[in-house]
Amino acid sequence: MTEDSPGTETEPSPEPGTPGAETAPLRDAADPEASRRGAAILFYAGGVLSGALVAVLALSLVGVSAKNEEGGSALASGSASGTAPPSGSFESAAPTGGSLVTPPPVVAPAALTPTALADGHALGSSDAPVTVEVWADYQCPYCARFSAEVEPQIIEDYVTDGKVRLVFRDLAFLGDESRWAAVAARLAEQQDRFWPFHDYLFANQLGENTGSFSVERLQQIATAAGLDRTTFDAGLALEPARTLFAQIQSESETDAGKLGIHATPSVVVDGKLLDGNDWATVQAAIEAALAG
Repeated sequence: MTEDSPGTETEPSPEPGTPGAETAPLRDAADPEASRRGAAILFYAGGVLSGALVAVLALSLVGVSAKNEEGGSALASGSASGTAPPSGSFESAAPTGGSLVTPPPVVAPAALTPTALADGHALGSSDAPVTVEVWADYQCPYCARFSAEVEPQIIEDYVTDGKVRLVFRDLAFLGDESRWAAVAARLAEQQDRFWPFHDYLFANQLGENTGSFSVERLQQIATAAGLDRTTFDAGLALEPARTLFAQIQSESETDAGKLGIHATPSVVVDGKLLDGNDWATVQAAIEAALAG
């Protein structure tokens, strides 16, 4: 990976466990341990998953991460096939108190994405001749860099004049806080505030599963981003959050497996996964797509 093509790569690892092993789901927001137990996850529906999907799922289940040689976070995957565990229960934890680390105050993004052309978690006309998908995890530092450096150029040069429709796609694999952040962003979308919330999330990364996106801090971010807190907080309750995350996962898992996506940020132009995510690579792919 080059300086111009940062990303979060997946790579093989030792066997993390047997397929179908029991795992702990996402904990109740009221549980003081919830924000600091990275292995606690939302349950996936049972069923056989194909190879690329299991690589993503296995990481979600075991919460394993490593540093690759370029400095990004590499996901360790398990076996190449298997079944997801059953859903429906969650492991309890004793209320021993919250984290002793106090996160810094929420900060505003250096710039906000223009929302005049916002359509949910997309920007631009549905009739645009080219569609650009950005697959990202809110805890991925390279995704934050892409959001700050490359996305604004796509928007300025291609979205505003109707040539490109830009779509954000979730690949929430870096731990429980990634999944909570993905759910929170979709709750913001329900209030037509997805893009401001997206910007605030990337501006407030503190490190993987260290309290950046605990439920309490997501609520603070919601306030800063101008959301109605009553509606937002209700959506962060455990069962609604599980339901919404299941929807997010259903939307992404088939496409991620089909496209062979194994890193964030990944960029897809008109259904073709790009080899890089720097501006020059993305711009060349868009121009080629526009030229037909």
